[in-house]
Amino acid sequence: MHVTEELLHKLSRLAENDRTILSVYLDTRRGWEPAEKFIESESRRLAPALDAEEEEYFDASISFLTDYINGKKSAGFDGPGIAFFADLGADFAGGIELTVPPELMLAVDDEAHILPLALELDEYEPVGIIMADASGARIFIAAGQILEDEDSLKTKIHHLSKVGGWSQMRYQRRRDKQVKHFAGEVAAAADSVFHQAHIGRILMAGREQILNEVKNELSKQWQDAVIAVVKWDLDAGEDEFIAKIAPVLERAEREQEQELLGRFTAEIRRNGLAVAGVEKTLAAAKLGQADTIILENDIDGDLAGELTSLAGTTSAYVEFVPPGNDILAANDGVGAILRYKIRQD
Repeated sequence: MHVTEELLHKLSRLAENDRTILSVYLDTRRGWEPAEKFIESESRRLAPALDAEEEEYFDASISFLTDYINGKKSAGFDGPGIAFFADLGADFAGGIELTVPPELMLAVDDEAHILPLALELDEYEPVGIIMADASGARIFIAAGQILEDEDSLKTKIHHLSKVGGWSQMRYQRRRDKQVKHFAGEVAAAADSVFHQAHIGRILMAGREQILNEVKNELSKQWQDAVIAVVKWDLDAGEDEFIAKIAPVLERAEREQEQELLGRFTAEIRRNGLAVAGVEKTLAAAKLGQADTIILENDIDGDLAGELTSLAGTTSAYVEFVPPGNDILAANDGVGAILRYKIRQD
């Protein structure tokens, strides 16, 4: 399981009932032993603060967490961290692989603590990657420093020799047909993978001719989602690939932020579908009026957590942006783009 908007919304809605919810964030860069010691020490710390019913729920939740960790150990998971949530009253228990190391947390509350997930999703939004050349294709999901190989097509496009007296034109038609068939296979596989992972941006890498064919076979939705096309050798190492695409993804993230802030500023100036300031943004979020909540990334953590949770319960988006927008700066670093306006009678 990875961080998606849908997951954040699901976790936020756990707070709609008065139940004990376990939230855990573990840094696994130094192995599992330090993480397990942290769980033990935090469990001892929390025990005196729980009543009998809460303690029963807590012990069962920790048991699910232990099973999840054992599964990750068996699978050889070596990522920088995990998050885990359990709400047994809602029959929910599950873990998330993180792409950046989290601050350690083990908390029992009446809501899931999702702010770290929202921050990760904002800064390291998963990107779908299509690699393709004449030797084959690979389909990746990239987020942070992790590349997950979701699908691989080993079909090769053979450079056919002229045999049987074929004319050059006939040979070209034969190979063009083969390329088109291969491109269609790649596009179909990418469509399946990207839909399941809720991908919003795509990067293509490989050889220009094949990539052009693949892009032509993609649906308009995915063609419009392509943020860059880069030359690449599929035999090169993944670390090299991460280094090459990192500035491309960083530039795309900054451009997305500027586009959002431009919309926000325009709506504020025309007294349209936007509000600024803590009070107005909280009110809009509680009414389900907010479509996208915009937060400067250095605002108070408790306020950011409250707004993030409210956004999740109403299927709103949260965007964290660097300081610099004049309107946000004058309004405590908080604003929102609205779905609709409420008439003032």
